[in-house]
Order: sequence, then C-alpha cells, then structure tokens
Amino acid sequence: MSKLLIVDGHAVIHRAYHSIPELTVNGQSVNALYGFYSMLLSAISQIDPKYLIVCLDSPGPTFRQSEFVGYRAKRKIPDRSLISQLPLLQETLNQANIKNFAMGGYEADDLIATVSRKLAKKKFIDEIIIITGDKDLMQLVNKKIHLLMPLRGLSETKTFEPKDVFEKLGVNPNQVVDLKALMGDMSDNYPGVAGIGPKAATDLLTEYQNLDNIYSHINEIKPTIKEKLIKEKDNAYLSQKLADLIDNIPLDLKIVDSKIGPNIISGLNFVFKNYHFKSLTNRLSSLNQKVQPQQNSLF
Repeated sequence: MSKLLIVDGHAVIHRAYHSIPELTVNGQSVNALYGFYSMLLSAISQIDPKYLIVCLDSPGPTFRQSEFVGYRAKRKIPDRSLISQLPLLQETLNQANIKNFAMGGYEADDLIATVSRKLAKKKFIDEIIIITGDKDLMQLVNKKIHLLMPLRGLSETKTFEPKDVFEKLGVNPNQVVDLKALMGDMSDNYPGVAGIGPKAATDLLTEYQNLDNIYSHINEIKPTIKEKLIKEKDNAYLSQKLADLIDNIPLDLKIVDSKIGPNIISGLNFVFKNYHFKSLTNRLSSLNQKVQPQQNSLF
C-alpha cells in the first residue's frame, strides 16, 4: 500500500515545544525541534509511508488578513524560545532532504489542501495521512485523505476518517466550512453568526446541508434563528470564505522528490548529529531497514 505522509510543520513543532522540557545546544533552545523530529520518526515507523512532505507557515500576513483585519488578532504571541526555533525547522528539513513547502500570503493549511487534494487524484497513492492538531483540516477528510491528530502531548494520537469527523463535530467533512461559517472561530477570531452555537449550527446543516441552502429556505426557519441569520448574513459568508482552504496554489509538486529514501536517512543523520540528538540517531537504524526495500520502484 502506497502512502503519503503530510506534516503540518508548525502545528507539530508548537505542540512539541509544550511537550518537551527545555533542551539547549550551544545556547540555542532545541526542545521543539527535537520533539518535531521525534514525532516524525514515530509517524514514519507507525504509518510506513512511501512519500513525505512537510508544509509550513510563512512569516507575515496572509490573504485572510486582507479579507478581515481581525483575523487571528487575539492569538497569544509565542514564547521567544519557540520563535527562535521556527527558522531551524525549515533549515533542518532542507538539510535532511525532506520536501517542504512554504509560500508567503498562504497558511500551511492551504498548502496542505493543495498538496493532498492534488495527489489524492493519483492512482499510485492509496492513502494520504496528514499529521496536524488543527481541526480546520477536517474539511479535507474523505475516503483517501485522513488526519492523524495528537490527543495528549506527542505520544497519543487519533486517526480521523469521515465517520470520526462526524462523531467529533456532528457534520460531515464537506460541511465543516459551513459549520465554521455559522459558528465562527474563536481561535482565528472571525465572527460567524452571533448567537448561533454548535447545536443550532449542526441542526441547520443536518436539515439544509449547506449555507446557501439555509439562506434559500430562510423563511422555513424558526423566527429567533431566522432573525440572527438575516442580521449576520454578511458575517456568515465572510466567515465561510475565511474557513475555506485554498487548494489550487501553484506548487512545484513532483512526487518523486518526496520519496523516502537513503538521501533522507543520511540527511536526518546529519541533522541529529549536528544537534546532538543521540536518541534520534539511534532510532534511524530501524527506519533505514524499512526504507531499503522501497528503493526498487520509481513510484
């Protein structure tokens, strides 16, 4: 079975920072970096993917700030120790020969949407697994695209297939965007429809399937909800636009460049030795044994 592993780079390194005690090398904090690669090795061992891609956020505003100036405005500024490690992530990914994408004006989520939906169309890829802690990516889940989400720290995870998304949110993956359009998102600080909570939102989507259909049948909806929907219609559609991931970013996407092979093993070995990650270096030997049999085929 041919699998592609996509990693939401900054989501994982943020979680790693809060899960791994302070660790320094030559005065540089590296606990988040260590945790990222520890989880990456665990995922590769568990999933046994043939391909690996990491998607990263870029510094500076995205198009969503242009649409809504308050987007993510209330997020807490990360600790300086974490901020100092973020540039090291892309630097070490390049040193490890791991294919990664970052593009100004877009979030990692948009890059993940572009990569996963494009490659899901390829017959030689049987399954795509996305490692993330971000529920926004649940909109991508289908029979072929699944999420692997950390539950506690870095060790306990849960796989999300379509049925799991429904159990978690009360809607299907293709309704996640409209759920957020109705409810808004406190983390990303966009409004949705004031006064519409999870139950009302899921009830509306169960009855009418999507946002357009809700407004097409507005006169059928009970007066208290109807009034809120009419008053907040602009915010609902703004929130829908902010929640919807972009999946057509022009990327130089050659699947052969993301194949896990000896070049990645040697690259990781270089990174781990450079940062004195001895325990990770030791774990590479078993990973190398898994990689070797995969080298016979082009795809």
